[in-house]
Amino acid sequence: MRTCIAVLLLLFPQLALAGGLQLAAELPDVNYTNAAKVSAQRFVLVGVTWDRDEKNRPKMPHYELFDFQERKVIDVPVPLHQLPKAHTDTLGRTNPSATVVHHDGQVTSLTFNATKGYETVATYFCQYDHRTRQFSDLVLLGPKDNTRYFHDIGFDPTDTYLYYASAVNPAGNVLKDGYTSFELARIDLETRAIDWTMKVDFPKRDKPIKLVSGPKVFSPDGKKLALVEYNDKGNERSHPARPQQQVLVIDIPSKQVDSYPVPLTAYGTAFTPDNRYLLLGSNELGDVIRIDLEKKKIDAKTQGMKKVHRFVLTPSGKSFLVISNTQQISPKVIEVRRVSDLSLQTSIPMRMLFPGNDGVAAEAIVGLNGRMLMTPFVDEKGWPSRKGVRLYEVPDDVDSPEVAGSAGGDLKIAQGVVLGKQYADKHALRYVDYKVDPTATFAQFVVAPNGDVLLIGTLSGNTDSDYKPGRTKPVVARLDPTGKPRWQKVLVKKGFLDYEGGTVAATPDGGCVAQIVSYVHPGRPPVTRLVKLNAKGKVLWDHQFRGDGGPGTPLGDHFELLPDGSVLITGRYYDDVENKQKHDWKAVLDPNGKVVSEEASP
Repeated sequence: MRTCIAVLLLLFPQLALAGGLQLAAELPDVNYTNAAKVSAQRFVLVGVTWDRDEKNRPKMPHYELFDFQERKVIDVPVPLHQLPKAHTDTLGRTNPSATVVHHDGQVTSLTFNATKGYETVATYFCQYDHRTRQFSDLVLLGPKDNTRYFHDIGFDPTDTYLYYASAVNPAGNVLKDGYTSFELARIDLETRAIDWTMKVDFPKRDKPIKLVSGPKVFSPDGKKLALVEYNDKGNERSHPARPQQQVLVIDIPSKQVDSYPVPLTAYGTAFTPDNRYLLLGSNELGDVIRIDLEKKKIDAKTQGMKKVHRFVLTPSGKSFLVISNTQQISPKVIEVRRVSDLSLQTSIPMRMLFPGNDGVAAEAIVGLNGRMLMTPFVDEKGWPSRKGVRLYEVPDDVDSPEVAGSAGGDLKIAQGVVLGKQYADKHALRYVDYKVDPTATFAQFVVAPNGDVLLIGTLSGNTDSDYKPGRTKPVVARLDPTGKPRWQKVLVKKGFLDYEGGTVAATPDGGCVAQIVSYVHPGRPPVTRLVKLNAKGKVLWDHQFRGDGGPGTPLGDHFELLPDGSVLITGRYYDDVENKQKHDWKAVLDPNGKVVSEEASP
């Protein structure tokens, strides 16, 4: 099913629009193992392979970097086995491990831990120039002992500097008791000169708290750095943070630090492209705040989705995507909010970016100044797969409520379809995932005027390799607007041997009409059959047209609900088993299930 969806998206780009995001490429062969950006806009480390010596020992790594600009993976070999002897002597090992921290297309920047025995004693910086095939001198970034350790901050948005820190606690074991200050520094990625340092003291507390993990966030101009303190409900119960957890906004040129209180687990963090605002969002609480960095105050707050994973700004800076872990939260969407007031602009169903999946531990990597979004393929449980990525082009602004998969931009319909599919998947109801005409009144998943979701599917005991007639049952279900079931009805009928889904329509009286694909014999075409149910799921009437699937049996191709609750059916029938003598056929059923008109072409 997933492969089919992917092919449709590629063949018909209009199907790939998701809240303005356009599928640009689907790359099933790209590895995705602990993916991490290694330049501000262009390169992402997606994997590593090794050349091995005659004893099968790792010899030379080949780093696999995805290039946003070229939309392909490039091979970046770094001959660590050729490190100068002076380097290996300093590092204390003949085969030291390296961490890639930056790549610019010609030079790969690495960090190494120097060891004494089995203990790390320092961290060094080194570069490998692929043009000259030479390693640079080692640059000491900092020692490690009981009172300090190396903390990677990350590269700035201009790819000029790599920032890092020594996390320090002079009073005790920094790994056990936590750090109380950062000794920040940066190294120039061209000259390898350490040209800026400063000390940042964290708020004094009975028990120090750490920073949110992962790369730290810089303003687009590279002049501000946000250090966000981590706290969660569990920590707050056992060791309340007083003062409350903060974000420390560092003005790099002036070395001034401004602090602001932030919500728990503020995983969503982003500066706006004009460098004016800092946005933060809570994973546990769903709180979203905006800090005006010119006026130095929190000037906007709102309540959004919980389980926030990250924020993604659109290039214009007018809107931002809130990417959450929808394995653990509903609705199963990506929120799009306005920067101007944090209001909800629209929602993109998660399955539009992760086809076939609603509950996703979503990951996303942004490149090319926010114009390209990379998402990994995910498995049936919503976890990132080890292979496969999709690239989406991000528009300047998502400023419309139009969402692919919805009718006329109606978000209620889009989310209702998602809820219906979740219910069907959970209860093993088979359905076909195809694009529906937004004007259709009959569909597999329909949202009633009161927000209830109607759906039709098939329970089946068959598999691709094991089929027997009589193992299928048609099912119609009704859910409330939150996705909780109101009722489920199995609509088998004597005389029919097999079933294969159908469509359903919400009627003006609060009930529904189901069109059920019903077979007297699985080797023949189905019989046209419609069933009316009231709002509580009681069957009011069940009408089947003439025939048993053989010659003369009308086959409904299109079903339309009329304003008075009648159903207009258009289709065909054949006079012969070879389907050569075709007649166009049309009929109308009134709201009581009576045929009020029926006609056929000669």
